Amino acid sequence: MQILAESDEKELIASLRARDTEALGEVFRRYGDAMTTLAASMLRNRTEADDVVEDALLRIHDAGHGFRGERGLRTWVLRIVANLCRDRLRRRKFTGTLPDEPDAFERAGLQFDPISEWDGALDQRVMAAALERAIESLPPDQREVVVLRHRLDLSHSDIANMLNVPEGTVKSRLARALTALREQLKGAER
Repeated sequence: MQILAESDEKELIASLRARDTEALGEVFRRYGDAMTTLAASMLRNRTEADDVVEDALLRIHDAGHGFRGERGLRTWVLRIVANLCRDRLRRRKFTGTLPDEPDAFERAGLQFDPISEWDGALDQRVMAAALERAIESLPPDQREVVVLRHRLDLSHSDIANMLNVPEGTVKSRLARALTALREQLKGAER
């Protein structure tokens, strides 16, 4: 089954190289949710995230002819989205407020998917809001690896390839981020 998936991805890459606009639809069908999740998590604004996804699709179409496919299509697509988000973040300073009430997640276009093993007495939405505030307070490089690893489930290797840094750098950024998150959330658990 894995060989079929690789063959299918190679066909999609060939279509992108040929500037086939239908291939963009397939890219969006396969990776659109991950693209939107990454952009919304980095930018904290669903409308702006949707704009980034559209821009990314245009970039994919324009750059598709030069894509070699060495690191995988998903990694390349997400790298484009992350780069566009970083460009936007450099051009503006985040001035919005973080979600304090539960409905803010839905308005921001973020998904709330609690872990079933949590203590039932714990107010999961309050804890999720505290986690979002803690993630937002991380330095951008740490926030990025947290989102890529724990929201988009990319491997350390894929993240390293996407960010063009050594895998050890990804692991150390992630370790520092998780330590900081644990510290910040200690008070929220009480």
